[in-house]
Amino acid sequence: MRNPGTLFLLATGVVHAVVLAMVAPGLPDRVPTHFGGSGKADDWSSRAEALWTFGLIGAGLLLLFVLISLWIPRMNASMINAPHKEWWTETPEREATLRRRIANDTSFLGGATILLISLTTVDTARAAQTSDPELGWLFWGGLIGYLLLTVGVVVWMYGWRYRPEQE
Repeated sequence: MRNPGTLFLLATGVVHAVVLAMVAPGLPDRVPTHFGGSGKADDWSSRAEALWTFGLIGAGLLLLFVLISLWIPRMNASMINAPHKEWWTETPEREATLRRRIANDTSFLGGATILLISLTTVDTARAAQTSDPELGWLFWGGLIGYLLLTVGVVVWMYGWRYRPEQE
C-alpha cells in the first residue's frame, strides 16, 4: 500500500472493533456516556445504546477519514493549503507527492483520533464498573498524549515535512 497512514487508519478501526467486543460483555445495564469537565459521569445510557454510540462514533470517524483520504488526490488544487504551496504545485510530480503526503498525514491523524476514542471506550467501561464513575488515568493520559502528538505532528509538518526539497 502506498499510503502507510491509510494502513494505520484501517488498523485502528480494527482495534476499535476489538475494544468494543472486549468491553461489551462486562458492561452493566446502565453505562455512563457523558462526563463533565471534572471527569465525573453526568449522563447515562443503556448498555445497548452505549455500545451503539461507541461503535457508531468509531465507524463514523473511520469512514470520514477514509473518504477524506480518497478525496485528497481528486480535489481541486485551489483547495490545497500547505506550506510552500507554490513550490509543491509547480510541477505535476511535486503536486502528486504533496497530495500523497497530505493523504498520509490526514490518515495518520485520523487513526490517532480513533485510538483516543478506543481508549475513551475502555476507560468508560472501567468507570461503569465503579460506584462513583469518573474518567481515569487512561483517558486523561490518552488525551494528553493525543494533544502532544498532534502538536508535534503539526510542528513537524510545517517545519520539515512540507519544506521544499533540494533538487
